Amino acid sequence: MGKIYLITGSDEYAIKGKSREIITSLCGKDAESNPCLEIIHGDSPDLDLPRDIGLLIESVATPAFLGSAKTIWLKNLDFEKLEIFSDDDNKKSKGAKTLEEVFENFLDLLKSGIPDETTLVMSVFAVDKRSAFFKACQKTAEISLFEKVDLKSKDWNDKLRTVIHDSCRQNNVRISEDAVAFVSETAGVDVGRVKSELEKLFAYVYPGKAISLADCKNICSRTPETAGWTFSNALAERNLKEAIDILNVFVNMDSKSPEMKIIYAVMGQFQDLIKIKAVCRKLGLKDTAGQSEFESKLNNVPPSVKLEIKDESIFKMHPYRAWKVFSSATRFSDNELASILSEILKANKALVSGAVSPRMELEALAIRICRKNR
Repeated sequence: MGKIYLITGSDEYAIKGKSREIITSLCGKDAESNPCLEIIHGDSPDLDLPRDIGLLIESVATPAFLGSAKTIWLKNLDFEKLEIFSDDDNKKSKGAKTLEEVFENFLDLLKSGIPDETTLVMSVFAVDKRSAFFKACQKTAEISLFEKVDLKSKDWNDKLRTVIHDSCRQNNVRISEDAVAFVSETAGVDVGRVKSELEKLFAYVYPGKAISLADCKNICSRTPETAGWTFSNALAERNLKEAIDILNVFVNMDSKSPEMKIIYAVMGQFQDLIKIKAVCRKLGLKDTAGQSEFESKLNNVPPSVKLEIKDESIFKMHPYRAWKVFSSATRFSDNELASILSEILKANKALVSGAVSPRMELEALAIRICRKNR
């Protein structure tokens, strides 16, 4: 029996990467020029599902060129296109009925398996696990699932951190907690993108076996998210030189309004400093508290005290990230934080108006935040 692969989920970046990896392993780096590879482009504007699924079925039944192994790739198909037929009378057009008939034949093929020397690779986005298609694949296919991390989930950042730690462990590479925070908070929710950044880091530090925050800043993709994270953290550490260096790199990047993502990141950062400083004061933590004392206090908050704290963001953060935010908060007095928040709001209004140079406005804001004795 031939081999069937289904690569699916909600993370399109990871799905495309995995399917390309499989195709390359089967057909070589220049796969498209391999005469033993047939591609059905599921993302083509000329896609005709009844016709193309029918061609796929015919291709499976046709011997490979010159009798060698054959690979068929159903590439980047949106699952919803396979579900245009239903019990809805408005969808019972002649074309929909034709697709339903062809699709039933396709399901039979998946259930029974395909001929020896033939490999079917299917990269299909967002397959419904309750569907007949997925259930058929469960019987005969090797399934790879790639799901985006749900930002609505309370533990979304923990899930990304798990992906990072697992990947580093598999590659026998250590990674600092600062570097984990950087990757998990700047690479987005696509697991594929997170892994892509890690692959670059593994190559960058080789033959070394440790990844630091400096390595991340040097080699990771320069995106507005990266700019916002690094700039806001530099301000929280009152490191003016680093903040200005970051602006030199990022503000002129080819991206639509990177300055707005940067200012939103700064606003979020200092709001977190204010919230955490207030909570820690309620918990009786002094500014001089060390990391072990901080984490112990945080892990042993009485339920009654938790109920009194309206903002629970500190308890949802990763312990190391919460400690870093607390450490940054201790660099500023209450009056300084209130004044800085006002400065950030003014800078935001100026940037939105478009009447100022983004580079000059962000630089001036950095100088106002990093100076002391306010």
